[in-house]
Parts: sequence; C-alpha cells; structure tokens
Amino acid sequence: MIKLFLAGVLLVAAGCSQAGGAGSPASAAPAAATGAPSPASASGSSAPAGGVAVHVKDFAIDPGTVKVEPGAVTFSVTNDGPTVHNVTVRDSAGAIVFGSADLREGESATISGDLKAGTYDLICTLPGHESLGTKAKLEVAGP
Repeated sequence: MIKLFLAGVLLVAAGCSQAGGAGSPASAAPAAATGAPSPASASGSSAPAGGVAVHVKDFAIDPGTVKVEPGAVTFSVTNDGPTVHNVTVRDSAGAIVFGSADLREGESATISGDLKAGTYDLICTLPGHESLGTKAKLEVAGP
C-alpha cells in the first residue's frame, strides 16, 4: 500500500517538474520579456526596476492582491518554493492574457502585457495548482 502511494507521488512530482510542457497553457502564450519599468504597484508599494514583484511558492502567490493601472504592466516573477510553478494572467472570461514559463525553485522571469481596466486572476496553470491555492487577484484600475 505504501509502495503504491509513493509511486503515485513520484508520478505527480515528475509531471509537475516538466518545465514548459507542451500541454501547459502558460507555455503556449508566453509574454515577451521587457526591461521597461511599469508605473504599477503591488499592495501600495513602489514597483521594482523589473516591474511588480510577484512571488510564487507552495501553494500561494504573494501578494494575494495586486493593484495596477491600465496599460503596459510588467511583473517580476520569482519561484520561492520547491515545486515548479508559473504565473499567468487570466481575464474575467477565463482567457489567458499572458504568463511566464514554468519556473523551478529560485528561477525568475519578467513578463509584461497590456491590460485594460477590470479584474483578472494571477494563477499557476499547472494541473491542480490553482485549486491548491496558487492564485491571487489582479485589479486593474485608474489612479
């Protein structure tokens, strides 16, 4: 019984560790990286040189709510956990807007895109990760 359980855990871990897998929606729509800073801010703090800092870990995205102004938005994404994750922007209709590649522990990416006013979700698109809590709210509104 324990051997079956461990075999299942290894299979799940192997599936999650395939960075940029062909079935990953985030890898199908990666955003262009840019070094341009954004006027965006996360939870009232100033944006770092690489954009709004977003940290993904097991199983959460920090900050839990991100507020930015409409237009060009840049996120500096870092995976602080041992499990592979990505950060993907999804609109209120469920469509993927842009996102990062799958990132291993300690890896970072800069992603950017144009966002209209509205409410979006920041999610990890790997199977099961969003339901385990790897998600945050993204509010795009004027000053």
